[in-house]
Amino acid sequence: MPTVLLVLVIVAGAVYIITNLEKPDEPTRAAAAVPVTPTASATPTATPTQPAWLRVSHKSYRGLGPVDARCDLSDTSNTEQGLRALALCLDRMWTETLAKVGVTYVKPEVRLIRTPEEAACASLAFEWGGLYCYGTNVVNVMIADGEPPPWFVLAHEYAHHAQFVGAITDRWMTRPLDDDIMRRSELQASCLAAVTLRTVLPDELALQRRAFTAYAGMKPEPSKAEEMATYLRTHGSWAHTIAWVKRGERKGTVASCDTWGAPARQVS
Repeated sequence: MPTVLLVLVIVAGAVYIITNLEKPDEPTRAAAAVPVTPTASATPTATPTQPAWLRVSHKSYRGLGPVDARCDLSDTSNTEQGLRALALCLDRMWTETLAKVGVTYVKPEVRLIRTPEEAACASLAFEWGGLYCYGTNVVNVMIADGEPPPWFVLAHEYAHHAQFVGAITDRWMTRPLDDDIMRRSELQASCLAAVTLRTVLPDELALQRRAFTAYAGMKPEPSKAEEMATYLRTHGSWAHTIAWVKRGERKGTVASCDTWGAPARQVS
């Protein structure tokens, strides 16, 4: 995957969440038909009429132990097959984890797409690797022939889904949306992605940290300067992203990713 996709992982997803919250009646853009993750019979499929995250009062997750991050990814030679296997594991992880705090997990639809036009919700003009459509609970992940599977992108987008299903981001409902809220949400999603990938794909997390470190030392091209400034303003500095990824990988708990309770100096 090109480096730009490794670092501009969720910009479009975050912006779409803001837009959709501000314009709840705006219709979701139609997407091209693509395969979705097979539905597990024990896990209901999320629908627009089932916004569980609006109904759940999930105030504390400090009593939870480490997330059971086991996953059978014995065959990753095929990108799509590997990502779908990971998606099933992520569904299990979040089902079991949120059940411990009384939250019924709803399964998102997963779309592995090759062009932005195939996404299930609005997309932006610049490059992005993943996009979460909260209104319809669809995880969109860009894949490309000849590129490594975007494991971290999928886990990050799933983390956004868990944030909403589990009402982990319920503070969004108590104050106007701003860059600080966006940074805390995005940094938490990266941390939670590390929580779920820590045992099965540690090399992927190391790769992400190297990419973020490389970007911290690079000056963006003039044409990309504004885009990068927006990314850092809404996602946090590269150093803080790396720190939260390390924290999630090391501790493996949802509570370790509590960006909402962190001081501003840790989420800037």
